[in-house]
Amino acid sequence: MKDPVYEKAKNEIKLAVYFAKEMIAVLGEEKALDIIGKAYQNYSNDHFSEPYLEIPMEERFPKFKESLKSDSENNKIFNIVEESDTHIKVKFNRCPTYEVYKDYGIPEVCKKYCDTDFEAFKKVHPNLKVVREHEIAYGDTYCDHCWVLEE
Repeated sequence: MKDPVYEKAKNEIKLAVYFAKEMIAVLGEEKALDIIGKAYQNYSNDHFSEPYLEIPMEERFPKFKESLKSDSENNKIFNIVEESDTHIKVKFNRCPTYEVYKDYGIPEVCKKYCDTDFEAFKKVHPNLKVVREHEIAYGDTYCDHCWVLEE
């Protein structure tokens, strides 16, 4: 048994892991990853926007930042490195989702999940842009996520 953060991630994505492994085995990696990417995009579009749909547009980014700060204090896998009225940047020191996919032999599936952020956060606010320079799923030792509210 690994640490509780890993186990939580494993429990959250285990079904997705088995679906992905079976799809890759039956359909081949390229076709399966295309379908997985589309499914993860639909999931992320709903998942990330859902908490903000009833909130007026001008209050969404401040609420989003508030939520990130709270999560940072509670889970310790990422910390806030920069913040202003129009942006917030975090650094993830680990990615339990990637760790799980890697342990199951399909780390490339995590890339599909990560790639969804760019479109998904536009659903939170149409002027919200995601910027990244480093991603664990793509071989870096950490992830940096920056959300910028453009005018």
